[in-house]
Amino acid sequence: MIQRLLVLLVAGAAALLAPAAAAQSSNIETIEGSRPGEKMTLTITPHVLNDDVSARAVGIESPTGTRWALTLIGISRADSVGLSLGEEALPIADVSRPGKDEVGPTRVYVSQETFLTVAEQSRARLHVGDATLSLPAPMRADMQQIFDTIL
Repeated sequence: MIQRLLVLLVAGAAALLAPAAAAQSSNIETIEGSRPGEKMTLTITPHVLNDDVSARAVGIESPTGTRWALTLIGISRADSVGLSLGEEALPIADVSRPGKDEVGPTRVYVSQETFLTVAEQSRARLHVGDATLSLPAPMRADMQQIFDTIL
């Protein structure tokens, strides 16, 4: 009888603690990249920026160097994309969009400095078309963790 109660108590405690443990699990994963020798460290679950747009942070290590990017989900090929800190525009190195008849995310490549600025500054904004979007604190924390993992 006591042994059954102990088993039930342990099982109940584990069930209560499971959500807390899951909440502490990392949203970062490192996978093999699309090219030989590449490794991608990225957020597993995209962060919701508004009703239409979600984003992932990505660090791509390759034999030729490291690239930093935001992958945007839910934007159209025609949407303009920009980053800013206050009134100052932040530089974007390149924007990669799906082909004309393809569906997929848009990837915004930035410098290491811009990636860190966006990760560290709550005032950093993403501009998609006419929308100005804040990056949530958990996404910025993921970006910092990606940076720390890679370097």
